[in-house]
Formats: sequence, C-alpha cells, structure tokens
Amino acid sequence: MKVKVGINGYGTIGKRVATAVDQQDDMEIVGVTKTRPSFEASMAVGMGYKLYVPEGREADFKKAGIGVAGTIRDLLKVADIIVDCTPGGFADQYKAMFEEANVKAIWQGGEEHSLTGISFNATANYKESWGAQFSRVVSCNT
Repeated sequence: MKVKVGINGYGTIGKRVATAVDQQDDMEIVGVTKTRPSFEASMAVGMGYKLYVPEGREADFKKAGIGVAGTIRDLLKVADIIVDCTPGGFADQYKAMFEEANVKAIWQGGEEHSLTGISFNATANYKESWGAQFSRVVSCNT
C-alpha cells in the first residue's frame, strides 16, 4: 500500500518535493495545489499531477484553460499526508484546514517551531516525529 501524498504549493520547493516523492516506491502523489493559473500550474497538469485550487478559484483556472480536479479540501479527502510548501505566513490557515480533515502534514522550513512543536531532523528526533500529526523540517533543503 502506497502513502498518498498531497503537495500544497507546487512552486520552487513543491516541484522539488514532487520529484523526490516520485522516486519513492512506497509513495504516490495524489495531487498538487496552486493558488492561481500559471506556467507552474500548467506544468503540474503536464506532469500528470491532479491539480487542486482554493475554493472559488476554479473559474480562473477554467478561463486559463487549465483543468482542475477540485479544491484543496477535495485533495484532503484523498491524501494520507500533505507536504506543505507554501510561502511563510499561510501555515496557521492551512494547519486548521488539515486538523479539520484529520490529515497529517509536514511543513517545509520557513515556519516557526511553535507551529508544530516538532522540528524534524532524522539524526536527532526521528522517534519524536514518528506518528505525529504535524511536523516541520528545519529547512526546505533537508
């Protein structure tokens, strides 16, 4: 059984996370998110990823000719875990959404330790992060 991974924010970091997840035999990407129609949104669809968007933005993507699979809340229904690659400042909004959907999430650097209470480092606190609903990595480069 593969872990179903959603990537929230298919930008500079999200594209790299997608490449890494694609290389894992025990994981599959069930969708990525973008907040507005862009080259990266088209690229995600071209890569075969299902694209999810914020509620109310579906028409913007349709107008741009970019098909979407649904909203971010729809992605949370099919994902086991979200890797959040959004810019700083959005974490609290998304954390509440992830909590409501009872989905695990990992934030990619940029956020404060207080967001999750766990700042993952494989050599320091692997066991502390195991099974936690939320964690963050200290840098998107790790």
